[in-house]
Amino acid sequence: MKKIINIKEEKVLRALRNFFSHNNKMPSVRELGRELIKFGLDLKSTKSIQIYLKKLEEKGFIKKNKEKRYDFVGVAKALLVSIPVYGGANAGAPTLIGEQYLQGTLRVSRSLLKGGSAENFFAVEVSGNSMNKSVINGKKIESGDFVIVDSEYKNYKGEGSEKVLAVIDGLATIKTLKKIDENMIGLFPESTEKKHKPIFISQEDDFIVNGKIVDVLKT
Repeated sequence: MKKIINIKEEKVLRALRNFFSHNNKMPSVRELGRELIKFGLDLKSTKSIQIYLKKLEEKGFIKKNKEKRYDFVGVAKALLVSIPVYGGANAGAPTLIGEQYLQGTLRVSRSLLKGGSAENFFAVEVSGNSMNKSVINGKKIESGDFVIVDSEYKNYKGEGSEKVLAVIDGLATIKTLKKIDENMIGLFPESTEKKHKPIFISQEDDFIVNGKIVDVLKT
């Protein structure tokens, strides 16, 4: 059973959780010291920090793992994380500017990131209905939704198909990406409306994949 902690110990625990939520790892003692300043606790020595860590361990909030590093106990890892919201993307013709300008942040469950680091994910708001038959984790991609994008995914020359955020000539669009041949790929709609057509891209075109769509946040 966890014991009651005092105000300073609670700040150390909050700092640990905050650092973990943004970096997907526990901080070093020095990193924790810098994080604690954000919570109004300036511990001058690493020894002082280690004393507080030991107290949290004794009270059952953290424990040392096989690598002799501290880890959370129980469900403490099931935290919300902040991911940035960049611009917007059209689920139709690529008619919205796709440059990444920060509009705000979203708080999402860490479980949506599938073990990845929060810094590799961002969200964009969907506009249009060219992907309203596409389903990710049981949810359709519809206008007004937010999609979560894994920016580590860049391999658009691979086999199979993926739902991606692509930027063509500076304009963003969400489509299903498929390889056509060695020199061409296609961006395909999945829509209830037949007016939406595929976009075919060659290696010479001004085209990038900003990331893979991994989840949908319904509005």
